[in-house]
Amino acid sequence: MAKSTSDLKLPIQITEIRIQKKNPNRFSLFNEKNFLIGVSSQTLADFSIQKGVMLTPSLFNQIEQAENYNAAKEAAFRYLGRRDHASFEIRQKLKKKGFNDDVINSLLDELSDKDFLNDENFSIKFITEKSELNRWGQKKIESELYKKGIHQKTIQETLNSFFDNLSQDQICLDLVIKRKRHFLREEDPYKRKMKIYNYLAGRGFTSSDIKKAMPKIAVELDV
Repeated sequence: MAKSTSDLKLPIQITEIRIQKKNPNRFSLFNEKNFLIGVSSQTLADFSIQKGVMLTPSLFNQIEQAENYNAAKEAAFRYLGRRDHASFEIRQKLKKKGFNDDVINSLLDELSDKDFLNDENFSIKFITEKSELNRWGQKKIESELYKKGIHQKTIQETLNSFFDNLSQDQICLDLVIKRKRHFLREEDPYKRKMKIYNYLAGRGFTSSDIKKAMPKIAVELDV
């Protein structure tokens, strides 16, 4: 762990640089036998750090900022390596790790500029997966995207683009047919119809989609 500037008598000369045993891409800086700070190979190169360099208060602060930024970037890439994330999700996870807003804002800008983070693409993938694999309706998908911090305009644009070309009433019918035996256990046609309606509403389908699907469902289930 790096010492703070108050713990060090700066400026101080770097007399030794050692490769860290647990991570060959990180280096420990020393003055004689006194540990000063650990840095990545990137920071070492960016600041031309070598034996004999004087570690001034200004240089020390710059190194600390660079290390915080690189640590935040490594954390963000670990999250993104597991699954796609919305920008807001990455922000919240980095805040929980203790990174400050300035570091997070700068990093999110970089990741967005390089297209590692793209809320529109994330939204499209999420909608496709939840609609086609999970058979969620539009309302449920919209609610989940909102929870993930996607901007309302992006949500509406991507939802409209996707669902304009998708038959929601057909999806409703397919879902009900898969559970046909379950619904037919209810003998009362009115109660059966309400159970079907509540089931589809719970999956996130709108009232208009369900009403549009009901004539087709009635043929299959006599409701």
